[in-house]
Amino acid sequence: MFESIVCEGCGARFRGDRDRCPKCRRVIRVVDPIAAASSSRRMMRASAGIVGVFILALGALWWRSDREPDAPVAAVQPVSTMAPSQPSSEAPAPLQRAEPGAAFLDPSGAATVAYEAGDYQTALRRFQEAIDRNPNDAESLSNLGQVLVKVGRTAEAVPHLQRATALNPDRWAYRFNLARALGQLGRWDESIASYQQAQRLFPDDYVTTFNLAMTLHKSGNEQAAVDQYRRTIELNPEDPSFRIALANSYERLQKPAEAVAAYSEYLRLSPSGADAERVRARVAQLTGAAPSRGSSPPSHP
Repeated sequence: MFESIVCEGCGARFRGDRDRCPKCRRVIRVVDPIAAASSSRRMMRASAGIVGVFILALGALWWRSDREPDAPVAAVQPVSTMAPSQPSSEAPAPLQRAEPGAAFLDPSGAATVAYEAGDYQTALRRFQEAIDRNPNDAESLSNLGQVLVKVGRTAEAVPHLQRATALNPDRWAYRFNLARALGQLGRWDESIASYQQAQRLFPDDYVTTFNLAMTLHKSGNEQAAVDQYRRTIELNPEDPSFRIALANSYERLQKPAEAVAAYSEYLRLSPSGADAERVRARVAQLTGAAPSRGSSPPSHP
């Protein structure tokens, strides 16, 4: 059973096995489970340190209260290690209030905290600090590349992502992230090669296979795209949107009957979907029939 997730773009909630939001079509960020587990372990160590500081502070206050019973005692707040999204430049940065707790975070862990808080510039700085300390830190190199892509500096991200894959060529997430960045830059051949390497590492991942198919389509290699779209459908037959992508490639190949069959499969799976009326109209154009709202999809040729 897949947990539901919420799209960062439009706020729509949907099943967690989708790679795109069904409402706004935003690509869902893929999380490397190994890196996420590593980050979780760092956060657990950091939390333990913060709790220790808090307990010591409470102990000191208790001792002082015992010595000076008439002195008022101020309320003690737990130390926070999370930076705000937009720290003010006209006042002491709120981030400084987190310094006692932040001492327990390594640069990579602090970068992850900043990233989750939306403070991408701090995340960039801390990931770079981690790399300066250890130039062979493949995880920080990959994460730095992802943040650079997030802030629109994709060309700068590629060397870091390439370095991460060179250090750990068998990590699927590194290959996938590099392929995605290369695709955003229109470097189709390199992107395809990286997706193919990712696919060899994770052959049953439909997201990798679909992205490979899309990149082949954008590069103009429609027959290869069709093969990968069909493989994607085998891996995840319940997602109707894959049929539209497959039909588009069939149309590029001048195969209208196959395109109609793919469009019809979309309508069978999602007769009231967001693209249903557009698909019906396109089927009518390809078959010469008049479209009718809510009508049954045409039979496979």
